[in-house]
Amino acid sequence: MDRKQDASQDLLSEVKILIENNKVLELRELLEEYHIIDIFDIMEHLEENMKIKLFEVLPLDMAASILEESDVEFFSTILSKIDVDHRKNILELMSLDDMADILSQLEVEEREKIIELLSQEDADDLKELLIYEEESTGGIMTTGYIEINKDMTAKEAIEHMRENAQDAETIYYIYVVDNEERLVGVLSLRELITSRDSSIIKDLMSENIISVFVDEDREEAVRLVSKYNLIAIPVIDRDQKLKGIITVDDIIDVIEEEATEDMYKFAGSSEHERDTVEKVNPMLKDQISSSVRGRMPWLIITLIGGLLSAMMVSNLDFIMNPTYATLVFFIPVVIGMGGNIGTQSSALTVMALSNKDLEFSNVIREGIVGLITGVICSIILAMVIFVFTKDIDIVLVVSLSLFINMIVGAMIGAFIPVFLKKLDLDPSIISAPVIATVLDITGIAIYLVITTVLLSKIV
Repeated sequence: MDRKQDASQDLLSEVKILIENNKVLELRELLEEYHIIDIFDIMEHLEENMKIKLFEVLPLDMAASILEESDVEFFSTILSKIDVDHRKNILELMSLDDMADILSQLEVEEREKIIELLSQEDADDLKELLIYEEESTGGIMTTGYIEINKDMTAKEAIEHMRENAQDAETIYYIYVVDNEERLVGVLSLRELITSRDSSIIKDLMSENIISVFVDEDREEAVRLVSKYNLIAIPVIDRDQKLKGIITVDDIIDVIEEEATEDMYKFAGSSEHERDTVEKVNPMLKDQISSSVRGRMPWLIITLIGGLLSAMMVSNLDFIMNPTYATLVFFIPVVIGMGGNIGTQSSALTVMALSNKDLEFSNVIREGIVGLITGVICSIILAMVIFVFTKDIDIVLVVSLSLFINMIVGAMIGAFIPVFLKKLDLDPSIISAPVIATVLDITGIAIYLVITTVLLSKIV
């Protein structure tokens, strides 16, 4: 156990003692010394009655921050156990985009009850956020930002910022709009406070705006924030009107979520299995059920592919000849190496596609990599086989099959993700088991052809 885990266990023990002895003041003072993530971690390991007592002791801003980090189950449980006034005060301090993410997972009736507790302005903003798809930029944006009119003076803009900064997610970027609320420029806080009071905003602002449309995929926001090293990025509609901003902390959450989702897909599983695994204390029954449900479709496809491979192997007539029975031993080597390089090529292509658009020239590049590595591996394999068999026919068949299979495997591994991307599909839906099965069938087919062609000429 590392120091962080030791500290967490110590805090958990101390919190339990203070709650059991009803030492509210000491508990509150203790919690104020810790980060809200540390408090959230220990709350997930408390019994429900202790969890509620602890939450009621927290300052309102800390309670709101913890709910922003929570999942829908934690959120619903906590709010249902505290009185209405306390609930209302906490909700007023929550970030609307985080609240929208949670409310989108609730039943409509429960969602409406929570929205009724908000001010009219917050309720309207929240309803607008709930309209957008979860995977869109609108689904992760926040309406907490500073906007100023292009015709304001710097002094007026600073006064406006002071009045509205408390509700903003970030004040480092100030967004400039015209009289129709269209985004026309952006200004940094530094540029604003170092300018003369009489300066007009339209003369200070930068018109080179990096933005995303409200209905675009959120991965486009990730790409632009990463490319231009932004702290936040504005979100606009098709009429160029400013709708919200996406801050870097939300971008980080998306990166983590997308990467995890892609890894599960590529491993041939599902998001449901991921959600179950990431629960604090998942039941064994739920874990097994989600794993079986997530993996079976891909495994069935793999099984069918394996049967096709077996049918193809059964057609290798020359293997029935005792002279060439040794060829059977090298089938796993040939198809295994093709599968390995194909999976590598596919994984690297999927990762590259998340940052940029690749053309089919990438398939040729991977083919060249397969050619070079195929030459090296084929020479090594040929020398080893010759040492043990002293049969040049077998050496030629196996080494040539390996060489061709590695080139083809690398190209197939790169082609499939690029092809799916061109069709506007998610490249990660082609999981590793499926790619491996495709390459197994391809490898067997290559081995069958090479064996048939070469041995028929030799015999």
